[in-house]
Amino acid sequence: MDKTLNQETYTKLKQDILSFELKPGEQVSAAKIAERYHVSRTPAREALVRLETEGMVDIYPQSKTVISKINAHRIRQEWFIRRMLELGMAEAFIANVTDQDIELMRSYNAVLASFVNRPATPERAFLYLAADNDFHAVSYMVAGERLSATIIDNMMAHYNRLRLLIDLEHVFKTRTLTDHERLLETVERRDTEAYKKALSQHLGHIISDMQEMNEKYPDYFEK
Repeated sequence: MDKTLNQETYTKLKQDILSFELKPGEQVSAAKIAERYHVSRTPAREALVRLETEGMVDIYPQSKTVISKINAHRIRQEWFIRRMLELGMAEAFIANVTDQDIELMRSYNAVLASFVNRPATPERAFLYLAADNDFHAVSYMVAGERLSATIIDNMMAHYNRLRLLIDLEHVFKTRTLTDHERLLETVERRDTEAYKKALSQHLGHIISDMQEMNEKYPDYFEK
């Protein structure tokens, strides 16, 4: 029961940080988290410690605990890891992908499309990000790179917060759908080089997007 409660508290807190329900730079504590999620201080404290290791919380002993601000340098590092992993598995993905896998990717893209014209809320942005991640996760599974998928899930905190901030602004959603359709076209043709080119372009948008969000929300980013 304790393990389940600890995991639930961690998951809720992480989602609230990712979706900006808790803002970058906002001060928190085990007591506040315990009250927020109606748990004792033990799972609240453990959730904060876990999220510190993921770069989402800054703990200053005997002083304070704050939601970490978005670090542009960390985003570039996380983006580099994701880009290298996905491009690196492209050949294995294209060699092994089936029509059923392609249909699964299309189903995730349909979920993304269902959010395009709906008002952006933290919950919807989080679901949108999940569907986007699921779309790309198919390539990891087909290529047999499950460890890479785990790394992406656990080490992309700053990168994913930026993606969610972009989604909450309701910008670039159509661009994402168009990019995904282009990726699917190359996969259907089993054209590895065209897939890698389309993927590189798709993942590369985040750098210019980061500058735009930094200018609009300067208080969310580390100086």
